[in-house]
Amino acid sequence: MSAEPRLISLAISPYNDYARWSLDRCRIPYREQRKPLIQHILASRRAGGKGTTPVLVTDSGVIADSAEIAEWADREAAQPGGLFPPGPEGDEVRSLVRHFGEDLGTQTRPLVWAALIDDLPLASRLWSQGLSPFAARAQPWLLRLSKPAIRVSLGIRPDTPETAPPRIEAIFDEVGARLERGPHLVGDRLTAADISFAAMAAPALLPPEGHPADYPDPDELSEPVTAAVHRLREHPAGTYALRLYRDERRG
Repeated sequence: MSAEPRLISLAISPYNDYARWSLDRCRIPYREQRKPLIQHILASRRAGGKGTTPVLVTDSGVIADSAEIAEWADREAAQPGGLFPPGPEGDEVRSLVRHFGEDLGTQTRPLVWAALIDDLPLASRLWSQGLSPFAARAQPWLLRLSKPAIRVSLGIRPDTPETAPPRIEAIFDEVGARLERGPHLVGDRLTAADISFAAMAAPALLPPEGHPADYPDPDELSEPVTAAVHRLREHPAGTYALRLYRDERRG
């Protein structure tokens, strides 16, 4: 019997939750190993990854990309094709997954970090979820030492709370237009496109229900970020993502 895959992850990360959600949706058993932020770089490389998470270690090899993990989960499911339908619909789903990963997740992470970078106790609380007691004690020190590197790697600037929301809203408008034509982003059932969108949107929505880690209340963040989160939650696409977390992710 093959061993359960091992998922090296972070508690709060849109890319990590896209991988987790895909595995859960396909009912693939796995063993999750959450790592402290910053220490995850070394853990990823030791496992054969690229210094980023998620990394899925399987009997047949290492998968070090969230989109590739979702594809693997779909192939390994009891009924393949649930996340990525065959034919043109599957191609459309893959295009949207790539779009959300490259253009949405890259904006939602800096938005929430624009508030967290100056509130390290809150950041430590969030990224310590699911860690061992020793790792949880190390997390605040790791964050304090790497604060400049986080700013650079995520492109956090003083004007991020003002510049990121319009870029996020532009993608939300695209998603809202699709939802006017049907109940889901591609076809008439939930696919990887919907899961990817909800996961990548999560840092800008702070889902109060369904996420496997606890996000903060928007009012715990700095005022410009709080205002952006409340506005994005009211967008039809934001409402859709929150509903997916509440009704689909929890299941």
